[in-house]
Amino acid sequence: MRKIYTTTFLLGLLLLENLLIHSFQTANATPKTVPPQSTLTELYAKADDYATAWPDSLRKIAGLVMQEGKRLNDKNALVRGQRYEAQALWRLGSHDKAMQMAIKALSDAEKWKTTSELPDIYGVIGNLHKEKANYSMALAAVAKGMGIARSRRDTVGIIYMARLQAMFTQGLGADRRDSILIDKSLDMHLEGLKLAESSPRFEKHTIGYYNNLAQVYVKKKDPEKALFYVTKGMNLAKKHNQLLSLTYSYTWLSQIWLMREDKKKAIGYLESALKITQELHNPFREMEVNRYLYRALSQTSNYKEALAAYTRYSEIRDSLRVLENVRQIGEVQMKYEADKKDQQIGALGAANRSKTREIVWALGGLLAFLLLSVFMFFQYRTISRTNKVLAKNNQKINDQAEKLTVLMKELHHRVKNNLQTVSSLLSLQSSRITDEDARQSIRAGQQRIEAMSLIHKSLYNDDTVNLVNMREYMCNLIESVMQSFGISHEQLKLSISVSVREMDIDTAMPIGLIVNEWITNSFKHAFKHTSDPEISVILENRGNLYLEISDNGVGMDLKKWESPAGSFGVKVVKVLSRQLDGKCKVQIAGGTKFIMEAPLRQRSTDG
Repeated sequence: MRKIYTTTFLLGLLLLENLLIHSFQTANATPKTVPPQSTLTELYAKADDYATAWPDSLRKIAGLVMQEGKRLNDKNALVRGQRYEAQALWRLGSHDKAMQMAIKALSDAEKWKTTSELPDIYGVIGNLHKEKANYSMALAAVAKGMGIARSRRDTVGIIYMARLQAMFTQGLGADRRDSILIDKSLDMHLEGLKLAESSPRFEKHTIGYYNNLAQVYVKKKDPEKALFYVTKGMNLAKKHNQLLSLTYSYTWLSQIWLMREDKKKAIGYLESALKITQELHNPFREMEVNRYLYRALSQTSNYKEALAAYTRYSEIRDSLRVLENVRQIGEVQMKYEADKKDQQIGALGAANRSKTREIVWALGGLLAFLLLSVFMFFQYRTISRTNKVLAKNNQKINDQAEKLTVLMKELHHRVKNNLQTVSSLLSLQSSRITDEDARQSIRAGQQRIEAMSLIHKSLYNDDTVNLVNMREYMCNLIESVMQSFGISHEQLKLSISVSVREMDIDTAMPIGLIVNEWITNSFKHAFKHTSDPEISVILENRGNLYLEISDNGVGMDLKKWESPAGSFGVKVVKVLSRQLDGKCKVQIAGGTKFIMEAPLRQRSTDG
């Protein structure tokens, strides 16, 4: 009964003390000053210095960058300023506003094609999802950033995205308590670290890897390896004055010393980390360090200081509107008050309490517990029913998607068969025609139908029912044209370079017909006096869709290309180019070279 009384009495003290707690004091450190007039290059350099340490100063820099971007009509500067603003708001704990700004930066970057900023923008978005433990969306955002960084051959961006992917995978593993994911994140960290350590230019970028590896080994209860990596990270953080990174080094050092049962050292490192976060005026990081400090102090008998650390954590969390969790502060205060009361009881020998008060407090606590239990039970049932409905709806959607895929495949199959039937009819018809020009025209039409048929064959055979595998399609198409002219691979030196992996059918069809027309023209006219014929086909993403077809033949008469009344094949090529909103030209130098550039469609992907 004494314990019940003590517990309920302490709960009362907790409520009373919460009413008297003042709002937490922000750090007194003065933010970094910003020169009143600076060039964009100077502003970028200062923003990179402030990005992880001084969020208030970073916001000022962001405003100046956007102001200068508007003055100069520099779209890249505008997007970069928005990204700096999102980073600052994230560091300050204003996650909703940070996400809004990051999405605006993403929208403007895509609208203005300022791709250099996209990896960092996706990095901010991924980190914001991570703060809410939404690891699936965090990993999806970083995967997009990694794709862009790789396409731009941005080594720094690749190093950063790889670290975020490894870190989010580790967080997902910890959240699910999945040791396989944690081991996978360890391999990902080590792989990314190889690239970061490949050049002294990237030395600063290794700090995050060392700290993250230390965290993984702390989670795996391996203090020796954790100490190896955290020491390297700490030394580099000091060398490059990366104060925020230093707080993470100190945090993992504290966890290592806790594993080694040296609580004094652990608490000392956390207090050092806390001091740095206050100097940086970084409330979100200050909140996290206070949480670790509370946990460390909770392992000692100093419950008063543990309560103070948790109170600071709770105040900052509430001020930042982070998800509330009052259970732990109640436990800390009860431990502190219980220890205090036990000491008083031992010293004074006071043991008697009023039976009436015991019963009242006990019944009140029991009633509160029962009400909370009933509420939680009904909440659980509601959520369970909702989850079942969602699962059923998702299954219906998946079933419909599978049916639609089957129908699309069947449609492509039937179109392919119908086109092949038409091709066969044209072949039979041409065999009865004696006029050679007419036979050639029917033969050209038959080959055009074959070019379209190959696309539907590719779509029927692949899992994707609306994206064409362009390399496979190009190889099959050119092979078909060669067979129709009776040309073997020994008679022709053929080079095919296709780096665009997939295209939607609306783009792939005109491309295939253009290639068919031009190579057919080469076989007809280019190689009459050429002993070693050569043809080269290139299809690449060069910002725009780039198609080049060249041969070493006699060279095309440019009058046929430029004349409005040119051959039917030339007219087809020009019409199909306009259909793709493309521009095409012909060059004559040691043969004929056809070049077309057209805007990339949204569903085209690089290989």
